[in-house]
Amino acid sequence: MQKLKAEIWDRVQYIFRNYYDRMIHSVSYYEGKVNLSALRESLYHIVKHYPILRSSFNSSMLNPSWSVNEDFTKEEMADAVYCDDLQKSALASLAEEISYKAKFQFKMTVHYCGENSAISLLVNHMCMDGTDFKYLIGKIVEGYNLIVRGGDINSLALKSGDRGVEQLYKDMSEEDAKTAHGLMKNVSKTGVKNKFAFTDDEDCTTCFNLRKLEKEFVDRLKAKGKEFGATLNDVFVTAYARAISNYIEKSDDKRIAITCMKNLRDHIKSGESEDLTNLTGFMPCVLEDTDGTFRETLANVCEKTKSAKEDEFCGLYGLPLMALAFKLFPYSIAEMAIKIGYENPLIGMSNIGVISEEALVADGLKCVDAFITGATKFKPYIQLTTTTFKGETTLCIAEKCSDEDRRRINALLDDIVTELKEFCE
Repeated sequence: MQKLKAEIWDRVQYIFRNYYDRMIHSVSYYEGKVNLSALRESLYHIVKHYPILRSSFNSSMLNPSWSVNEDFTKEEMADAVYCDDLQKSALASLAEEISYKAKFQFKMTVHYCGENSAISLLVNHMCMDGTDFKYLIGKIVEGYNLIVRGGDINSLALKSGDRGVEQLYKDMSEEDAKTAHGLMKNVSKTGVKNKFAFTDDEDCTTCFNLRKLEKEFVDRLKAKGKEFGATLNDVFVTAYARAISNYIEKSDDKRIAITCMKNLRDHIKSGESEDLTNLTGFMPCVLEDTDGTFRETLANVCEKTKSAKEDEFCGLYGLPLMALAFKLFPYSIAEMAIKIGYENPLIGMSNIGVISEEALVADGLKCVDAFITGATKFKPYIQLTTTTFKGETTLCIAEKCSDEDRRRINALLDDIVTELKEFCE
């Protein structure tokens, strides 16, 4: 049986399995009926090309790896569900989890409701991050279109290469690569312990809490932010920080630490990874307080993010430390060391960015909405994910929590939107 190396982030995502569900989630909604047979054939071709999607993770105490499964059929590529409510059905399918031991590290479902349909997709985060998840979705649709139009699926261009983090250093000068390999600083430890005030309730279920920002409003936010030298992401971080400060467990420490996820492909000239993988780093934003006006908080956020982005090694800190731990110690000891040394962010934010409208145009169908969200967090961890499609931004907090926790999360989302609206006034 073919074996694949378990790369650094494959291992770290596994180590953090008790903090979140390890899944990346997406839904795309269509006017018209998706051709299930064509979708299965497209995904089958892609799964043959990318063995990581049909592999089972071996959590060996000495040397973990992936075992590639070769026995699979087109019919296994996607399920079909007939429903009365597309969103309800799609979100219910996203609440599932894929075992790292499973035959496939993805689950696709086509939901049919009258003349409309939706495609939901779950992928194990151990296999890839949000950037390559978007790539995967685009290629599935591209293959689908080839098949529906009578083309040759074998003509579908798919990238192939290394999944490891070493590709991050290949375009650097020898001196810069040496410096980057020595960045042992552990940026996951911010020293801030403030966290969202979840309940102690144990009766918890997975829920996806969503807010949609219309294109006109998003355009206004961009324009307003630009007046202050701020990106749209800076504006979202500011609103998030200010809103969540009202939902923090009681503490004398007024600091708020929001750890943003950084796409490390910025360090590669092509801007792309060689294969489906995780190339993500931490970019913490620690604010002393959020007591002032929105504009004052925004200025602080801009100062922090500008400083981070001006660092030519942004996001690379700590990767060599993790690599060293896995190199020096048996996996079981390295796992304990990373659990002790690394902190999963108590308050996180992931801007997955723009979902290409063109990439989701399935032949004969109009894609009317789509969103992606990262892992479902477990208490006390919380993360806000943002994606933009057709100029509209979806805010999502995916959490395994109780009904009362969900009420608090939705109040938080309402407050984030209120902060954004007040900024635009």
